[in-house]
Amino acid sequence: MFKMKTVIIYYVILTIAFLSGRTYIMNAYKMSDGPVPQEAFQRLFSWVSFSSYFFIVPLMIIGSLAVIRFFRRKGLSLFLSSLLGILYLLFAATIGYVLMFIFILLFYGFAP
Repeated sequence: MFKMKTVIIYYVILTIAFLSGRTYIMNAYKMSDGPVPQEAFQRLFSWVSFSSYFFIVPLMIIGSLAVIRFFRRKGLSLFLSSLLGILYLLFAATIGYVLMFIFILLFYGFAP
């Protein structure tokens, strides 16, 4: 239970920091008022893409730890555990890439 509370606290603090930074950039460049310089879009994209790693990578680590724990409980052979672990890593990398795309699309949008 302690680990779950730690993960929740991590994501709450991270979300507050991310949204504060995004709001600061939006207000500093007055992005909702009218013509916006290209620098504002670059700064926002950099912030969103940088922050996405802090959201996605821990999810992948938690998932891999859960998969390892599951394999240990099932008592699978070393070869089969290794093979399934490699397949999970490929799956997690693909899902991580898709999640990063979705994260950027949600918080940056279709800006230039």
